[in-house]
Amino acid sequence: MIHRRRLLLALGAGMLAAPFADFAQPQRIYRVGYLANDPDRASPTFQAFLEAMRHLGWVEGTNIDIRYLTSNGQDERFAELAAAVVRDKVDVIVTSGSGSTRAAKAATSSIPIVFGSAANPVEQKFVASLARPGGNVTGLSLLVQELGPKRLQLLKQMLPKATRIGFLHHAGVQPGTADDATARSLGVTLVHIPTASADDIDAAFAKAARSGVDAVAVKADAIFVVNRNRIAALALKHRLPMMCADGRFVEAGALASYGENFASRYRRAAYYVDKILRGAKPADLPVEQPMVFELVVNLKTSAALGITFPQPILLQADRLIK
Repeated sequence: MIHRRRLLLALGAGMLAAPFADFAQPQRIYRVGYLANDPDRASPTFQAFLEAMRHLGWVEGTNIDIRYLTSNGQDERFAELAAAVVRDKVDVIVTSGSGSTRAAKAATSSIPIVFGSAANPVEQKFVASLARPGGNVTGLSLLVQELGPKRLQLLKQMLPKATRIGFLHHAGVQPGTADDATARSLGVTLVHIPTASADDIDAAFAKAARSGVDAVAVKADAIFVVNRNRIAALALKHRLPMMCADGRFVEAGALASYGENFASRYRRAAYYVDKILRGAKPADLPVEQPMVFELVVNLKTSAALGITFPQPILLQADRLIK
């Protein structure tokens, strides 16, 4: 009986000790490389990504380490930044546009890559198809050319008397012909203002003002996104109503935007990262396509410019910034 009691006690102690031994094991910290356009971690999209990661159980310093590297809107820097996160042997790379996705894909064919936003990912050969990405890349596709005509229609609805609209776009990207066709159908002339870098933004707005445009439409591009506060201030300085690609510009002071909610987009990117860290393969995760778009208008800016929004615009608006 004594020997049997000792055996049971030994077995019990062993069973209790095992979980405590496992619990005492140091928890693995996964590493994520985040290639950004915005200059620092205060970026609304990055904060939305962090919030979603915490919701999914990933906490910096506990089980995940995120290295945030920024190009400050200069796509040519992404090759160097992508090489840096590959050297760090991160477990996943998150990208924030076509430039960073292209650089990351060129830097590695083995580390999983999640793009938070990339236009035409199949045409750009980031993925084999939307349903079956193949390879090591997946994420959320972005509509760029497709939404331009809708933005012009909304801008004309806000400013029915407008006949000339300045069209800011990156000098290295050919603007879509659909924008010009839509403008003609609205009785509007588009004044193209190509902008090569952030250094050209002040001159671009001065040119728009000299050209006698009634408003400005800004094409989605990293150099404009990164400099959205400056762009909004310049639009107000020159008293130019401005239509932009997403609500981040309107939060900075632009008149209006139509497009996706980018904070929501990067929350979704976190779900891709979570699945990959838990064992899923990018090749098996379909690319998500945008389905919901929002109209955002800034009432404070409209008052400063002496613009009264037509009632249909206010009824359509998903967000009113006061």
